[in-house]
Amino acid sequence: MAATPTLTQRPVIRANTIRPDAPEKMSTSEASARGAAIYSQSWLLAIYDWWVLGIVSTYAWACSVPMYTLPWFRRNVRKGQHLDIGVGTGYYLAQTDLSGVQVTLADLNQDALDATKDRLVGDGKVKAEDTRCILHDITRPLPSSCPKFDSMSLYYLLHCMPGPVPAKTAIFSHLKHNLTPDGVISGASILGRDVQHNLFGRFIMAFGNWKGMFDNRADNAADFDDALREHFHEVETQVRGVIFLWSASKPKV
Repeated sequence: MAATPTLTQRPVIRANTIRPDAPEKMSTSEASARGAAIYSQSWLLAIYDWWVLGIVSTYAWACSVPMYTLPWFRRNVRKGQHLDIGVGTGYYLAQTDLSGVQVTLADLNQDALDATKDRLVGDGKVKAEDTRCILHDITRPLPSSCPKFDSMSLYYLLHCMPGPVPAKTAIFSHLKHNLTPDGVISGASILGRDVQHNLFGRFIMAFGNWKGMFDNRADNAADFDDALREHFHEVETQVRGVIFLWSASKPKV
């Protein structure tokens, strides 16, 4: 089971944040903002690894993070420039060898960005001066100051985004232009359709969708696979429990 991050025991290192190019005020949908706002609650960040990545992932989603999701993440992080989108607590990056990797963090929530950067710097995984943070709505193109990335990660993010699968996966139409020709993008998401949820999972699904943290009742592997193949030449997917694991490379640009 994943260890709880000791966020309060580390010195606070405020993120040097790059804001979106055009508007001074970031535009985003109410649903996206509501889903991101929950990460401003310090108690949730404190228990996230233990509860979400430990208890819920193992027993509700039937997909052990240490056994399946974390290895999937590690194999898809490339040396060079890496972009992590929807950072959570930074668990996956903190459990990965980041030698030769320059990390950029992107999220709608400043508290999540700060907590993740603090954790990575405190663990000695990255240097503060080499780690960039982008306060950004990923439904919009990335700031023009961003480099081309060798890898990108979106773990436990798509099921939180509002709308049906085609609306969620529209982000690939611009993210693919920020990948290097040999770059890879990967992620994991909770499916709502064409999978068998257990009683615990059905409760978490109902609560998450009711509270606006999830919007994934209609999310299914076939639609995600089709969307990925629309934008990338090489796609690999698998379903573990009710979790859709995916990676894609060689963007169609």
